[in-house]
Amino acid sequence: MSDASGAPAPLEVHDGEQDDALALAVARLAPARHVLVALDFDGTLAPFADDPMAVRPVAGAAQVLDGVASGARSTLALVSGRRLADLARLASPPPGTLLAGSHGAQVGRLDADGALVTEPDERTEAEEQLLATLTADLEAIVAGAPGAWIEEKAFARVLHTRRCDPADAERATRAAVDGPAARPGVHPIVGKAVVELGVRATTKADAVARLRAQAAADAGLPEASIAVVFAGDDTTDETALASLGAADLGIKVGDGETAAAIRVPDEAGVVALLRSLVSAL
Repeated sequence: MSDASGAPAPLEVHDGEQDDALALAVARLAPARHVLVALDFDGTLAPFADDPMAVRPVAGAAQVLDGVASGARSTLALVSGRRLADLARLASPPPGTLLAGSHGAQVGRLDADGALVTEPDERTEAEEQLLATLTADLEAIVAGAPGAWIEEKAFARVLHTRRCDPADAERATRAAVDGPAARPGVHPIVGKAVVELGVRATTKADAVARLRAQAAADAGLPEASIAVVFAGDDTTDETALASLGAADLGIKVGDGETAAAIRVPDEAGVVALLRSLVSAL
C-alpha cells in the first residue's frame, strides 16, 4: 500500500501495540555498528503550547533519552527549528548530546558537564541587512494579526501564528509567503503555525547528514557504518525523513503524508517505541 505521494505507507502503531514496528526497527538497525538517534523536539518529545517557552518533554522522555545517550552503540541528537540555547534549556538532554538548532543553521553539543558548546554563527553584513528587512516586513504583518509574534533567530526571522484566530493566522501566513518569503536570498520554511524566513539555506536533512558525520567521527567509525533513527512530526521534518537510507529508520509522529517507515500517534508513542528499541538493541 502507498500513500497519496506514491511512497509506501508507513507502518502505523495504535494503542501501544508495537510488535511489528519494533521488529521492523530492529531488522533495519541490528546490522549497524552504531546508531544515531536524532529527534525533533516540539511535537515529537514535547507537546505544543501557546507559549513556546512553557513546553516540557512528555513523561518518560528524559529516561529514554538517558538510555540512548548511555548506550555503547548509540549517540543521541536533537534536531529542531528552535534556537540552540532554547533547545538545550527546554529539552534538558543528557551530557554528550549533539544538537542542531534553527533547522541546522546552528550546531553544538553538551559537554561532559552538561554545558552547551556551540560552533561560531557569525553573520555577514548582507545577512544582517536582509534580517533587518525581514523584521520590518513581519512587523507590518503582525500589526494586522492579533496574537501573532516574531521570533528572532541567528539566521532567520519567524512568524508565529498559533495564538491567532484561524482566519487571521491564514491571512498572516499568506502575506508572509507572498511577501517577504519571495525576497531574493530568503529561504522560507512553512511549518505548523510558523513561517520561518532564513537567510541561509539549511534543512533538517542537512542537519542529519552533519550529525551522522559527527557521530561517526566521535565513534571512530566510517559514516557508512552509522545508521540513523529520525523522528519528527512537522512538514519541516520531511526533508530529513526523505533523506534516510534503507538501513535507517524514519518515524512520523501524528497525521500527514510522510516518507517515514513507521507512524506513531503522539509524543508518548515516540517514547514507548524508543524505550522498546533501546532494550531490544
